[in-house]
Amino acid sequence: MKVVAYAELVILVRVTLGAITFQNSLLSPLVYAHFLRQRYYQSAFTREAFAATFKRIDGYVRKPGTSPVVVQVWEKAQMMVGRWAGSNLAPNAGPADAAGGAGPRR
Repeated sequence: MKVVAYAELVILVRVTLGAITFQNSLLSPLVYAHFLRQRYYQSAFTREAFAATFKRIDGYVRKPGTSPVVVQVWEKAQMMVGRWAGSNLAPNAGPADAAGGAGPRR
């Protein structure tokens, strides 16, 4: 499953480059990104693949001697992806929470 998670990231890069060079539809990266967003929330392997990939890219970007513009672009890209992906999904309320057992007494 780890290999599949990393393969999905490689496919995202391929689809994005294909859209930039007009080899495939411009909507393809958006549709695939939505698919990966769902996979991120449903699969620990995909979350680990994203974390490891961002960590590796961050290591390259923050090396000494790297232009501050590159760092700013990377930070802006991370912010945009974070904003698009949204916050973590809230787990379903358990039976005690649904009955009001965890909240203040009335």
